[in-house]
Amino acid sequence: MNIWMWPMYVTSILISLSNESWMMIWIGMELNLLMFIFISLNPNNLLNNESSMKYFLVQSIGSLFFLLTINMNMIFYSENSLNLLFPSFALMLKSGVAPFHSWTPVLMNKFSFLGLFLFFTLQKLVPMYLLYSTWLWTIPLIALINIMIGSMEGINQSSFFKMMIFSSISNNGWMLMMLLESMFLFWMFFINYFLLNFLIYIFFVKNEVKWILQIKSNKSYMKWHYMFMFLSMSSFPPFLGFTPKWMMMKTLCTTMPFLMIISVIMSIYMMFFYMKSMLSLILDSSSQKKWILNKQTKINMYVFINFLGPILFFLLN
Repeated sequence: MNIWMWPMYVTSILISLSNESWMMIWIGMELNLLMFIFISLNPNNLLNNESSMKYFLVQSIGSLFFLLTINMNMIFYSENSLNLLFPSFALMLKSGVAPFHSWTPVLMNKFSFLGLFLFFTLQKLVPMYLLYSTWLWTIPLIALINIMIGSMEGINQSSFFKMMIFSSISNNGWMLMMLLESMFLFWMFFINYFLLNFLIYIFFVKNEVKWILQIKSNKSYMKWHYMFMFLSMSSFPPFLGFTPKWMMMKTLCTTMPFLMIISVIMSIYMMFFYMKSMLSLILDSSSQKKWILNKQTKINMYVFINFLGPILFFLLN
């Protein structure tokens, strides 16, 4: 991977976010797709490369459908036409938003750690923003579908990758709801989600962990880091992941209370499948030495940010 790809990758995102022309937005998305494929390719992993090519095929279909429907709407524009929905379908396919998410667990499970991190964060930024711009009135329904599917389908997963994939689908719903309420809430959630995924990416790469069994066979401090990490991802208070969702729930209490209740129930489902994976570590430790944080164990960046982050977010609010 060459270093020049990163400036091009960031530039492609900025092109799509800063333009009002649909053609320039489409060009930015295509440039972003090419840079993402180049960054994700791994010459030493054939399965990763195969998944990258399949990902390219899915994205190409979504891009072609997006361009076709945008041109149709320009030629045959009607304010109440169902054609206005089709660009949103293409964007949902490209970003893995339910109900167009079936390709995501199959392909992304074989991606590299870096590819997964980018797909969960920066790759969703442009489609989410455009989805908000093109299909405002159905966002609550789509958000609810994503929260329900991501929470319920992640329960029986034992792979970290698949757990993170279904968690990402659920977080798609939260991002859409925050876009609906305010741009400030969306950016707060996105920065928080980006930071959490970046720390998880560091943890995975450093320890080469993909399955829960690999955690069981490692040192006790890794289990502590794992528990802090997924308590935050499950939005367990007072960790970093809890803060933006708490702010969103306060807003939904007055605007859409029914949606807030369903979202909280589904968040409990998500918390359950994270707790279930942590329970296996706790039970496994009963036959081993106790989890002791001795004097040589250093407080790493992840633990520090998890506890300091909520304070900073509340100060911003």
